[in-house]
Amino acid sequence: MDEDGDLLKTTNDLLDQDSSSSRPSDLLNNNERVDGKQGKQNTVSTIAYGEETIPIIDKFAMNCRRDLNLCIDKNGPSVIINVPEITKLYVIFKSTSVQIRIRIVTDITSDNMGYCKQIAKKNGVELRHISGIKGNFAISDDREYIASAVLHESKPLTEIIHSNAKEIVDQNQLVFETLWKKAISAEQRISEIEDGILPIQTYLINNKGESLTYVQNFVKNANTGFSNSTSIGYFKLLNHNKTLLQAYLNHLSKYKEGKIKGGVRWVTYIENKKEDTELIKKFLDIGIEIKHVRNLPPLYFSVSQKQCVTTVEDISNGEMLQRIIHTTEPPYILHYQAVFEELWNIGIDAQERIRQIETGTSLETTKVIEDPVKTKQYFIDLVQNAKEEIMILFPSLNAVKREVIMGIIDLLKKKSAENIGIRILSPVNEHIKELLFPKDVVGKYKVIKNIIGRGIQKQDNLISTIVIVDRKYVLAIELKDDFKELFEEAIGVSTYSTSKPTVLSYVSIFESLWAQTIIADNLKTANEKLIKTEQIEREFINTAAHELRTPTQAIMGYTELDQNVFEDLLKNIRITTDDELIRIINHLKIHFDAISRNSTRLNELINNLLDVARIESNSINSLQIRKEKLDLVKEINDSIKTELEQKIKNKNIEIDVINDCIDEQCWIYADRLRLNQIINNLMGNAIKFTNQNGKIHIIIENISNLDKRVTGERKNDIDSSKSCIEEKREDNKAKDEIFVSISDTGKGISPQIMPKLFEKFITGSSTGTGLGLYITRKLVEAMGGRICAFNNNDGVGSTFVFSLPRGG
Repeated sequence: MDEDGDLLKTTNDLLDQDSSSSRPSDLLNNNERVDGKQGKQNTVSTIAYGEETIPIIDKFAMNCRRDLNLCIDKNGPSVIINVPEITKLYVIFKSTSVQIRIRIVTDITSDNMGYCKQIAKKNGVELRHISGIKGNFAISDDREYIASAVLHESKPLTEIIHSNAKEIVDQNQLVFETLWKKAISAEQRISEIEDGILPIQTYLINNKGESLTYVQNFVKNANTGFSNSTSIGYFKLLNHNKTLLQAYLNHLSKYKEGKIKGGVRWVTYIENKKEDTELIKKFLDIGIEIKHVRNLPPLYFSVSQKQCVTTVEDISNGEMLQRIIHTTEPPYILHYQAVFEELWNIGIDAQERIRQIETGTSLETTKVIEDPVKTKQYFIDLVQNAKEEIMILFPSLNAVKREVIMGIIDLLKKKSAENIGIRILSPVNEHIKELLFPKDVVGKYKVIKNIIGRGIQKQDNLISTIVIVDRKYVLAIELKDDFKELFEEAIGVSTYSTSKPTVLSYVSIFESLWAQTIIADNLKTANEKLIKTEQIEREFINTAAHELRTPTQAIMGYTELDQNVFEDLLKNIRITTDDELIRIINHLKIHFDAISRNSTRLNELINNLLDVARIESNSINSLQIRKEKLDLVKEINDSIKTELEQKIKNKNIEIDVINDCIDEQCWIYADRLRLNQIINNLMGNAIKFTNQNGKIHIIIENISNLDKRVTGERKNDIDSSKSCIEEKREDNKAKDEIFVSISDTGKGISPQIMPKLFEKFITGSSTGTGLGLYITRKLVEAMGGRICAFNNNDGVGSTFVFSLPRGG
């Protein structure tokens, strides 16, 4: 504020103090205050109301013999001219024999200029102007003081204070002289008003009511066009305030009629909100020219050819500002005019901006947001308006806590219900997991549809919350103080952008971090699997070594015994009797059978190891499959008779075969040796796990027809077989296949083993290598079939189902 403005404020404060100090609470009406010194004139201070004021004012005028000094506000001139009780005082002054000098200081405006001209023409009256003067008082001959707290336009005085106290008179005389020296002549001020010239001054208005009045007068008295640069909140203020809106309408009407030069130009930032675009359309319709500017300066202003008003305050709910600065100084006006023209030239026509928003083709923008409250609103709006995807990167546990407080996490859960895909990255922390995915009653983290959270290692340079929506919008929020509880207190500057290169850069950062978490999880899983595989392989090596050692030791032991037997026999052949020879031969036969069994077991184990090696070599036809047309029924019967019959007899197991093929034959394409290996493995397991006097059911059929023939207790197992084998189909194409199911009445398959039943080294037996079912699956698949297993519905035993291509 300039020197004149400071002086005016100080003077007005003094005037207010004088008025308030002369209230009835301080003075008694018509009470005389006598100076204690004898011989001195009595000091009198009086308050009068209504008609009681007239004789006091008349006496005050008649006592004047030399000087009369008046300080009155902008309503004072109308009182002097139009109120008879005041007008007649000039006659009193002129009736004296002495020329009385009358000096008046007032606020000359366009509204009271006519009264001021009449006053200035009167003989012996000097009139001067000072803007914004408050308070009303007069001093006569440095001896008497009279004042009125309030003057109403052209209305009689309702209350006055009169005093001849020297201190009061001297104080107000000093005030007057100070104002008189700073005031300008009435002629100059009237000329400025008539020529449209405003006094050069800068001052602050720090009151909502006064600010609103000023703005209304700014628009009302503008005789040229003016330009505004504000946020959308100022349009809301204009929309809510009918008086201010009418002032704009009157100005635009005068402009259209050619009475004034220039309308209203306005630059603002039009957000992608329906209520904002509808508001802008309304003001476009009344004739205001509007442009959209991406990076609007945070200092808002309105500037004309003669004055400018600025503020750093923003409004969002349509309420008036508290503080504004007025200036008529040319350098400031030229500066803001230049700023506006630059903004206007780079702006986009409001109608084009609205079209872009409504058609979804908005131009790219990047803006810096310094207001934390605005950042919070951007954050919420982005999440609420998401249509396809939300990606969020939280830098810390406290950042997630603040988002919980401001409702973002609940909002994300609501958006997930709208099938919006949501991915969240945050530092690895169990507390964060609990905030995002609370545990259920059994202590497991809840699964929220469409929301996936992943943890990343804490990084010192990660100090921003990043929000990416629909791969079109990004909001990067700087973390200023992570120990603050509230979002607005914890953040610094944020950046909002719809620029495609900028958004895609942030998307790339997010996707890279996301991919790292996947790789880390995969490595962790692979490492765990490797550790487990190594453990299994160690166990397999130990088991294989034992399995190999057992038959090998048996073979070597019996061979060594037989060698001793043969050596003794050869030495004593001549003396050996027939009975002894028969006994020796029987022992050798027993040894031979044991060697044969262990040799077979050893051969089987070696072949399994070779098959695994061939399977894992990944070479074409590594298993050397040679398909031919075979009768599946015959192959199964042959395998049972030649390989398994003795084992079946040993346990007294009943074999039940259901065959739906024509003429008791069922043709398939398969490799004979490998088919026998499959049958022997599956039947061998069924026999092994079936109890004494148990049953094994073998069903051979096309499952799509089988359920028509099978009833009773086997019907449920047939349905399970169909469901099981269909799950293994890699496509929906029907295949011409023959299905074989082998069901036992053993202990069933352990739930722990079931998911990995056909993997290497998996066995439910205390003996064996765990390779049989793995090799069986590979053989079935190599011949174009499928295999699965399930526990029987009656809770007794299990069923293995495999398929092979039907023969012609």
